[in-house]
Amino acid sequence: MLTHLTLINFALADHLTIDISSGFNVLTGETGAGKSLLLDALSACLGERTDSQQIRYGADKADITAVFSYIKDSPEQVWLTHKELEDGSGELHLRRVIFSTGRSKAWINGRPTSLAELKELGQILVQLYSQHSQQQLLGQHYPKQWLDRSSGLLDTVQDVKSHYQAWQKAIRQYDDALHAQTTHQQRVQLLELQLEEIEPITAYHYPDIEQAFDRYSHHEAIMQDCNYSLDVLDDSEQNIAQQLASILKRIDTHAGRSDELAAINTALLNAQNEISEAASQLRQFIDHQSFDPERMAELNTQLEIFHRLARKHRVAPEDLKQQYETWQDELTQLNLLEDPETLALHVKQAEREFLTRAEKLDQMRQAAAPQLAKELTHQVKSLALPEAQFEFVFMPFEQPHAEGLSQVQLHFTANKGIPAQPLAKVASGGELSRIALVMQVMNAERTDADLIVFDEIDVGISGGTAEIVGRLLAKLGQHVQVLCITHQAQVAAQSDQHLLVQKQQTDPASSTIFELDEDQRIQELARMTGGIEINNITLEHAKQLRTLKYQQK
Repeated sequence: MLTHLTLINFALADHLTIDISSGFNVLTGETGAGKSLLLDALSACLGERTDSQQIRYGADKADITAVFSYIKDSPEQVWLTHKELEDGSGELHLRRVIFSTGRSKAWINGRPTSLAELKELGQILVQLYSQHSQQQLLGQHYPKQWLDRSSGLLDTVQDVKSHYQAWQKAIRQYDDALHAQTTHQQRVQLLELQLEEIEPITAYHYPDIEQAFDRYSHHEAIMQDCNYSLDVLDDSEQNIAQQLASILKRIDTHAGRSDELAAINTALLNAQNEISEAASQLRQFIDHQSFDPERMAELNTQLEIFHRLARKHRVAPEDLKQQYETWQDELTQLNLLEDPETLALHVKQAEREFLTRAEKLDQMRQAAAPQLAKELTHQVKSLALPEAQFEFVFMPFEQPHAEGLSQVQLHFTANKGIPAQPLAKVASGGELSRIALVMQVMNAERTDADLIVFDEIDVGISGGTAEIVGRLLAKLGQHVQVLCITHQAQVAAQSDQHLLVQKQQTDPASSTIFELDEDQRIQELARMTGGIEINNITLEHAKQLRTLKYQQK
């Protein structure tokens, strides 16, 4: 879960440190106070896009750090271990620095990381729902996706998609084979001729041949230089070996009198050994050298073949063997295409495997749908929709689809005696916001994320409905950490921790976030319900809201 958030020169925050509790947390404040400050900072730490406008006026960079705690074998620990970032502390530190130039840097547990990695980890840690999430309900695929997630069918769905893709790939291969039948024989013949032509030289390594021919071409010069070098090193009357031995004899006499001379003496001894070894190897090299005109002619012929074939096939001589292997692979693939009937059988097999899994998925969806619709109906009825009814409707696709065999629609009615119709057609804006809220809470109960963030999703509700929403979120907070930005006192009253955002007219202006104690919570709830004028009536109402929280426990 999220435990700490530190903001330095981020937006309206100068230097702000926030401790976040477990359970249900709310964030409130006047309009314009900067309630989005916390979420924007958290989003930055989770790899979302940033820009220089988020840097506090007058600063050259913004620095945000988020600290999460996690338990053993949790998804985030598995991810960290896989990336070799797990340090055994049970804490996860995410840091993002935004520069005035527009660029940014990121770290995970102190190690520099990419934004892609940060975002991947962020999707594991946090699930965000905004006030615009209700629009998802109107999407064609959302009911099916919600059904799959809520019913634990995501792995089955992915398996069906994989087998659908395998089936489609088999179809493409079969079609390619039919198309290639008219031209591939000519290509096969050409490849076989090219392979036959190059095969004799594949036993040779071109760089070795080139080096050997170069050595024969310069044999006389090599021998002259080697003999001269050996003579200077070891054979002449004033050779280097003798002169070095004389120097060593003189230095060794005084080596015990100076550490510096002792080190020089050691270096000279090493040099003497190296020169002796080099002279020995040079003598062996000279003894083993002989010029073979026939071998040189053979090498020359081989080089001519390499260069001729390289020019013909427009590749470098040293790349001819790689070209041979490429053509061999292509010929193998073309030979596989000689029997389209085999590929046709493969298409049938892939289709059967897909249909078997798709039919099973369809059955699992239809089995899970009634209970899920019943649960959704029960939850929504408490939000001032007493006659609400939901049902999932399955309509077979004309053709099998990667998503399965049926399109799934969520039908809804808010009025007794009126048949349910597609949600997007009959639900009002207020009904959609309440339905979206319940669906998000139901989804969140099944998430693996440690933190669920609700950004003003209670817009459009009030009174008793808002109180029930608060209870839903409080109940959710018993299973997972919840952070909710809200304008509803009935929602805020149900929280375990209440954070308040306040703008201070410093120069430049700044925002601060701090935790409220019980008395401060009453004052803030009174402000939320009664506006600027806080009197005994609004204070008493605020106390009653808090009393309801404790009664729920």
